[in-house]
Amino acid sequence: MTFNYYFQKIFNNKNLTKDEAIHAFDMIVSGKVSNIEISSFLVALSLKGINHNELISAVKVLRSKCLKIKTTQVVVDTCGTGGDKKNTLNISTATAILASACGITIAKHGNKSVSSKSGSSDVLQELGVDINASFKKVENCLKNIQLCFLMAPLYHNAMKNVAEVRTKIKIPTIFNLLGPLLNPASANIQLIGVYSYDWMMPIAKCLKELKIKKAWVVHGKDGLDEITTTNKTDVIEVNKSKIRRFQIDPVKLKLKKAKLSFLKGKNAAYNAKQILNIFSGNYKNVYYKEIVLLNTAAVLVLSNKCKNLKHGIQIAERNLINGNALKKLNLLRKFTN
Repeated sequence: MTFNYYFQKIFNNKNLTKDEAIHAFDMIVSGKVSNIEISSFLVALSLKGINHNELISAVKVLRSKCLKIKTTQVVVDTCGTGGDKKNTLNISTATAILASACGITIAKHGNKSVSSKSGSSDVLQELGVDINASFKKVENCLKNIQLCFLMAPLYHNAMKNVAEVRTKIKIPTIFNLLGPLLNPASANIQLIGVYSYDWMMPIAKCLKELKIKKAWVVHGKDGLDEITTTNKTDVIEVNKSKIRRFQIDPVKLKLKKAKLSFLKGKNAAYNAKQILNIFSGNYKNVYYKEIVLLNTAAVLVLSNKCKNLKHGIQIAERNLINGNALKKLNLLRKFTN
């Protein structure tokens, strides 16, 4: 079938079969269609609504073309979808570093900003990390310091064919959903923030089909693609073949109730400075610190390093106070440069 056939089918509000979706996405990432065709297809797909077959097929195509990091460790990722348009601090990036300081092996998958002022790679670059470190250096990072950053375009060469389109249309597309499902180190434990409540179950079902060990798919009631401290957070847990729903209430964890404005970030330089403040014990904004502690606690619970979120917050805070988080950041700088 031609790519136009797949576009017309989606434009007419019809779902693609798995085989059709696999062929369509293979054509996109293989550079066989133009940017205008890609952008039309992605927008039409978003307007129609992405179904399970389309999402899992896109994941399988991209995974088959991914450059993979080899490791024997249990690896955790905090990569979310992005796209919530809240322009907060880089919470999942700070969480990744702090979680690693707590003894968890983290392979943080990320990219430059598409729809926000500062993506994970933007802020890490400001923090002195070489986001374009060689494959060998990144493998050494994961092996020796239990933390690495996986710059998406370096491992998903096929994604270069959609990079320009994604940057120009500046709306969340299926590729926002794909990022957390494409970790090159095959992370088998994940904390995935999503920008829309509607995407929680589709992503959870994909994780189940991909046989993930354990994951939390989270969406704050304030719209954040993080576990929030302004309101409750909806969570879908995928534990091997089991799926369950629950909520996290920051008030019950005795955290200060924030406002979204308290969690706002700015550009990469500003966000990097705030993360350094958190890691250095300079808590000018306690709300930044608390949301990072809460999300780190979730990673600790997922990794069976603590009994519950309250216990996890205590462990995370201890690794801020004793300087382990800052030491871990400095190690990441050293090993990537």
